[in-house]
Amino acid sequence: MIILCSNGLTSGELLQEAGKYAKKGGKAALIVTADPQYKEKNYHVDRCLRALSYLGLEADVFDFDTQPAEALSQYDVAELIGGNPYYLLDSIRKHDAGDALGRIAREGLLIGWSAGALVLQKTIALIGSYLPQLNFLGLQDLTGLGLTDIQILPHYSKQLKKDASVEEKCQKYERDNHCTVLRLNDGEGVVLEEEPRVVRCSMKVEVAGVEFQNPLIAASGTFGFGREFSELYPLSVLGGVSCKGITIKERPGNPPPRVTEAPGGMLNAVGLQNPGVDHFIKEDLPWLSRQGTRVIANVAGSTPEDYCETAEKLGGTSVDMIELNISCPNVKQGGVQFGTTARGVEDITKAVRKHCKKPLMVKLSPNVTDISEMALAAEAAGADAVSLINTLTGMRIDIRTRRPIIRNNTGGFSGPALLPIALRMVWQTAQKVKIPIVGLGGISTWQDAVEMLLAGATALQIGTVLFTEPYAPIKIAQGLRAFMEEQGIKDLGELTGGVRPW
Repeated sequence: MIILCSNGLTSGELLQEAGKYAKKGGKAALIVTADPQYKEKNYHVDRCLRALSYLGLEADVFDFDTQPAEALSQYDVAELIGGNPYYLLDSIRKHDAGDALGRIAREGLLIGWSAGALVLQKTIALIGSYLPQLNFLGLQDLTGLGLTDIQILPHYSKQLKKDASVEEKCQKYERDNHCTVLRLNDGEGVVLEEEPRVVRCSMKVEVAGVEFQNPLIAASGTFGFGREFSELYPLSVLGGVSCKGITIKERPGNPPPRVTEAPGGMLNAVGLQNPGVDHFIKEDLPWLSRQGTRVIANVAGSTPEDYCETAEKLGGTSVDMIELNISCPNVKQGGVQFGTTARGVEDITKAVRKHCKKPLMVKLSPNVTDISEMALAAEAAGADAVSLINTLTGMRIDIRTRRPIIRNNTGGFSGPALLPIALRMVWQTAQKVKIPIVGLGGISTWQDAVEMLLAGATALQIGTVLFTEPYAPIKIAQGLRAFMEEQGIKDLGELTGGVRPW
């Protein structure tokens, strides 16, 4: 069996397809042969190994430049990684690896992505139409391994953004060679069964010009920077990660106790403990940006200047979007929160907008009279999207000591009990704003997710449930796909705002 794809198993759909043909307990070879320069900075290796391990495979790194091709006989699965297709094809020929790869394709599972997918085809000539500079070897014979008649153009949407003429060049190639080229975006692929079957991302959504492979985003403050959860599953199964709240300087957070259980959820007053934006950019973002998922930087502050400076520092980084957390104390206004008045929302959004080069999403507090008015204020000030709801202010008391359980006295209440309130607020907001809404608050199951979409959300954030069920996003995604199939829904956008009020 062969799976051709664009950027590895970077979607739940592709992982699911590979899982059908990869026997748990089997051995997998991640073939990393690449030109020397790329090999030194090949950051895909760790991500791909995690994906293969997630499928229940014992995965090894394998390189034709240092290991004999015959050694592939002990493997049931091989994944041929991306890189330079000219170098990869030349290396496979020099090391007589074609037969070994063909055997795995016939008897096991062979995954080829990007350059790895191109060399499995009859020719790699297509790559010369738009990236001829990669042929630094001066390779004349561009005949591939011929394991499939399918020809693909990987990273299609990314290539278009870099070069608007890619589509025209591809069409010319098709005309000149009397063939059809399959355009594949990251997260998509083709399974070469008796009849080739294209695998698309059925739950793809777009928020403020940013494309998410599915609508499920890990909510800020519940997922850290993703390292711990990456030990359980590839982060590429998520649409995105909204990082732990980031401030201009490191913050130690509030003194403990700062978390406690509550009926239907939890109460927290962690106090935005974080390492500061400079540490995030240097230490956390490089790793996170290589995990095959969208990265949203959640920004907090105490003054407008803090917000603006943090947003400006993030402007030249790889983050895909900035989420403005405006529920933090405004020291200059005597502790009043930015997000509790429409004027406050408008002023802070307008100020940050001038310094923010990324799509800007404003996270709204539910501790207000009318959250839809806050959303309108954010939209008028230049926000590209809004996310709601943040936590409700709550309190618990130890009846023996008669003191609040949380040292901060009050904290943010989150969890399943918030869902009805969040649904109502998202629905009200959707009636007024034109910008996309990312819905959150109490989503724990796929049924909750459908409700939130129907209320008017384009995408979703999953938070508190992760503490008790870290695999919740995977289960929710599976439930959503099954529901779409049952209902004959082709595009998840059909659900957004689909509620029919009495």
